[in-house]
Amino acid sequence: MSSLCEERIVGVSGFSGIGSVLVTKDAALLWTDPTFYEEAEKTLDENWTLMKLSEPEVPDENEYLSQNFPSGSVVGVDAKTYSISQWYARSAALASSGITLKTTSQNLVDAEWKEKPICSGETIVEYPVQFAGKSVQDKLLQLRNALTAKGVDVVLVSELDEVAWLFNLRGSDFGPAFYSFGIVSNDQAVILVKPSTIDETLKLKLKEAGVTVVEEYDEAEASIFNSFVKGSKKVWLSKFVNAGMALVVPPEKQLIKLGPVALLEAVKNPTEVQGLRNAHLRDSLAFVSFFSWLEDEIDKGNKEVTELTASAKVNEFQSKGEHHVMSGYESISAYGANSAQPLYRPTPETNKVISTDAVYLLDAGSHYLDGTTDITRTIHLGMPRDIEKDRFTRILKGHIALSTKVFPNKSTGDRLDSFARQFLWQDGVDYSYFLTGHSISPYMYLHYGPHQITTTFNPDDSGIEENMFISNEPGYFKDGEFGIRIENIMRMVKAKFDGYLEIELISFVPFQLKMIKAELMTSEEIAWLDSYHKECREKLMELIDNVDYVDPSVRLWLIEATKSFAEFNSRKSNQKLQLIHKFIHSR
Repeated sequence: MSSLCEERIVGVSGFSGIGSVLVTKDAALLWTDPTFYEEAEKTLDENWTLMKLSEPEVPDENEYLSQNFPSGSVVGVDAKTYSISQWYARSAALASSGITLKTTSQNLVDAEWKEKPICSGETIVEYPVQFAGKSVQDKLLQLRNALTAKGVDVVLVSELDEVAWLFNLRGSDFGPAFYSFGIVSNDQAVILVKPSTIDETLKLKLKEAGVTVVEEYDEAEASIFNSFVKGSKKVWLSKFVNAGMALVVPPEKQLIKLGPVALLEAVKNPTEVQGLRNAHLRDSLAFVSFFSWLEDEIDKGNKEVTELTASAKVNEFQSKGEHHVMSGYESISAYGANSAQPLYRPTPETNKVISTDAVYLLDAGSHYLDGTTDITRTIHLGMPRDIEKDRFTRILKGHIALSTKVFPNKSTGDRLDSFARQFLWQDGVDYSYFLTGHSISPYMYLHYGPHQITTTFNPDDSGIEENMFISNEPGYFKDGEFGIRIENIMRMVKAKFDGYLEIELISFVPFQLKMIKAELMTSEEIAWLDSYHKECREKLMELIDNVDYVDPSVRLWLIEATKSFAEFNSRKSNQKLQLIHKFIHSR
């Protein structure tokens, strides 16, 4: 995948998580958050200093520079790798200490990165209206109406998912996204892409929709954009656009805020809504098929099922679904202590055999033409410990609490986050990652846009609206021991009260009943669980009846996994009594 050429932190340090790097003449520092501490500690060699952002004594990048460099110092950055909001914020912060932020003529990491992958750009294809739900012309009309409402002449569409959504195109440089910019005015629309990525037939279709294709992405993007800027009074720039492009626009012409395409993309049209529902039902069947297979393999005593083979197997089940294109992301397939890393991905060096003495966490998704999926479940193939059941149950209770909430339309995500955490808080624990829910889109990558469920207020969050889709994924991670996360995707729908929203779940994978601590559950929560499992069974059985690739054993597994909570616990009690009687009679 050509996007590997953009992973400069990997190129300079080997660290593949999210962070920032500062290199001086005598030091190399990497800042990251708690999600990636363990990975960074394992990856960085003795040349690096790990700066843990959550620790109060650790300065952030601006503080470090101000404390360690005198007035008159110059900090060089490649403006194309900085958003304009980052650029202005850092420039102002450093200026107070007399330090200047300056663009470099070339990327200094690229200059020293030996064997850097080539950023060639893969083939771009049309995304049919059958799945998109709206034509390019309709989307451009929506966008131009938004420009008029703000008194703006030109918008630079810089977020890759937004370009793909607006022009009904998909690629494979960054999942289904691709190297591109879009420029739209009241009478013109241009898409800039890498050379030889769009064929002549597709160029003609785009031209008929009023879109000009320019295959000069690397060399000409700033100059072409400048030609639009010169004749404009106001230019709308996303706060995430790279500073190299944004600085082409004189400050007095800049409108820097969340781009107008973000909200258009976030609120799904009826075709997109149905596509996401269908895709998640198919993916739920893949998960159920996988867990049926996994339990059978472990029951047979297979000692060769590993995190990597399990990840490959769930991808195999997903690939059988209608409209499947590719894996959505590298699956988190984590057994035992590896599951304590929230974003762990198995490698040949870390790969564990999956057995019966620890939890197993699977977070996997797929790109289908009608929707991108994301589901997480945590199970135990033996007898879970009390602490594992306790944490799982508190997470499930939070998941149920969020799933059943009715809340005002346009509520921001930070108002909902505590519903998912409350039962962990009651026992004095939390999950370290700040994000409980992220957005999801038809055949596009995850975590786009500002509409998230998170601990902190996001000023760009315009509020949750009907037909937005957001994940619900609370968790718990105990360093070096185990991790638990469960995740469903939620659709926001109108509640019975005017001006309020409620939630429709579109993921249908049963929760493992033996992981639930009965005494922590309320009668209302048990009723919800039984209802959800009944819906899982009914929807998946109907789908199984209409496909020819599901093993008959999956039906039996599904029936067993969706028993009522009372039936499950009654049978478990009977089994305990039988064991006691057997023990007494053997004396």
